[in-house]
Amino acid sequence: MGAVRNAITHGYNGDAFQRVIYSESHDEVANGKARVTSEVDVNSAENWFAKKRSTLAAALVFTAPGIPMLFQGQEFLESGWFRDTVPLDWKLTRKHEGVVDLYRDLISLCLNKSGTTAGLCGHYVNVHHINDQDKLIAFHRWEKGGPGDEVIVVANFSAQPHHHYRIGLPHPGLWSLRMNSDWKGYSPDFQDFQSFDINAHAGDQDGYPNFGEFSIAPYSFLIFSQGTD
Repeated sequence: MGAVRNAITHGYNGDAFQRVIYSESHDEVANGKARVTSEVDVNSAENWFAKKRSTLAAALVFTAPGIPMLFQGQEFLESGWFRDTVPLDWKLTRKHEGVVDLYRDLISLCLNKSGTTAGLCGHYVNVHHINDQDKLIAFHRWEKGGPGDEVIVVANFSAQPHHHYRIGLPHPGLWSLRMNSDWKGYSPDFQDFQSFDINAHAGDQDGYPNFGEFSIAPYSFLIFSQGTD
């Protein structure tokens, strides 16, 4: 998880937007190298593990500070390795329309379309919780601070769910769940794991004066922020 933390926080000269973030690029998926889905399962790039791990990687691309980049087709689970002589299989946009929606929702949050996640457009990040044993990480994003700006992202990199898991929060009050990647609307084989808004309580945790408890599905991410839509 330390390597994940370093990838999230890496930057150049204190300017988050001097770097491009991606989970797939031309160099990583061409010349015999495969896309993330095929790296996860070479025999079934559309199975549960491939979907969950590739979308978890996408979540980091859109929630870490920097300029996010998609490689053509990853948003509808294109598999194999890239060849410029083989066109994209656009029928997959219908077959995996839920995954396309997941990417669309991530992009909307990254662009602060709802006015509740401005911190995802900002420079600042603090990875305040790392659990190597349970493969879980949480980080705080912000630009100017306050409701509608500050965002908490929680990512579970393990095959096990977590219940009533405690993390630190920078402010008291209600933290609204903006996205749960395990929603069945994104894929019929996702579990629709029950994750909810968090009420912050006073008490030191992870270097913050408040804490909250949440539940999260395997290979999933949650995005929280304060303020109303």
